[in-house]
Amino acid sequence: MNLKRILLCGAEIFGLNCFSRFRTRRRLLGLCYHSVVSDNSPQNDARTRLAVTVTQFNKQLKELRKHWNPVSLTQIRNAVEKNIPLPDYAVHVSFDDGYRNNLTLAAPLLSRYEIPATIFITTNFMATQGQLIWALEIHERLVCFPDSEIEIGGVLYSLPPPETLSRTERSLELLQQIKHLPTEEHKKMLQFLRNRTEIDLTPFWKRELYEFLNWDELRLLREQGMEIGVHTLSHPVLSNLDQTELNEELLASKKCLERELGTECDVLAYPFGSMYDFSDQVIETARRLGFRLAFTLQDCRNATKLDAMRIHRICIHREHSLNSFRALISGLRNVSLLTS
Repeated sequence: MNLKRILLCGAEIFGLNCFSRFRTRRRLLGLCYHSVVSDNSPQNDARTRLAVTVTQFNKQLKELRKHWNPVSLTQIRNAVEKNIPLPDYAVHVSFDDGYRNNLTLAAPLLSRYEIPATIFITTNFMATQGQLIWALEIHERLVCFPDSEIEIGGVLYSLPPPETLSRTERSLELLQQIKHLPTEEHKKMLQFLRNRTEIDLTPFWKRELYEFLNWDELRLLREQGMEIGVHTLSHPVLSNLDQTELNEELLASKKCLERELGTECDVLAYPFGSMYDFSDQVIETARRLGFRLAFTLQDCRNATKLDAMRIHRICIHREHSLNSFRALISGLRNVSLLTS
């Protein structure tokens, strides 16, 4: 057993997880998922990193039901707006983007454990076939890019051979570089890659990973009790947009969801969600356009008193073992991060 496993097992056996849970019991724990995929989905491929398997998700929900009090978006709203306190050990489960696997694979397990959840929808991709969010498309195309070098932001980067695991890892690193470029540079890079590559989305694991819900499926999720929020039109880095673009991304996606669902949608999840991906301008614009709650992905716990427009969530991904998951959600950051 290596050092990581020893530390993570020790945290559970010697009660460190329990102590840390107790210490933070009055601070809302927000969890963000993206995709839940079949157990035979590729394990070491960087493209599946933001997915968890059915078996992982089942074990994680069992852990939440055992030690935590799952709360709904409505309860969070009441805590913020009406000062109705959340229960101790409150946890909120959410999903970003709007993938079909949230209905086919995640929802049955949520129902089994009676855990409420929220899904945040990127509206331009609803009911589409073969379309990817721009960042994921760049990643896919970098994986099969034929050259051994590529220029990004004026810097030349070397690339391992196409369609290898080392290329998927390198492509993920380069995507982080591209993400911080201006929006126009994203578009130029994507067009350049489209001109040089063809991607194959026919394998079952890719369809399961990338396919979006259609509107009827989203309505079915709502009927099953899932609450729904806004994740913009096209998943941009909001802090990169000018005011006109920002208004369009937020307001048009809000109106689209309201039209399709026939009810007000006033909850937002910032795309990407780190402290660099939204700004005070984004927050003020969201407030002005009618959003009353907004969620980040800043990988930290919330304060005892929630900030309505900065409700933090921790991103859960494939690389978390069950012991790592236990340490992470209990607040033992230094131990859990050993597995990353």
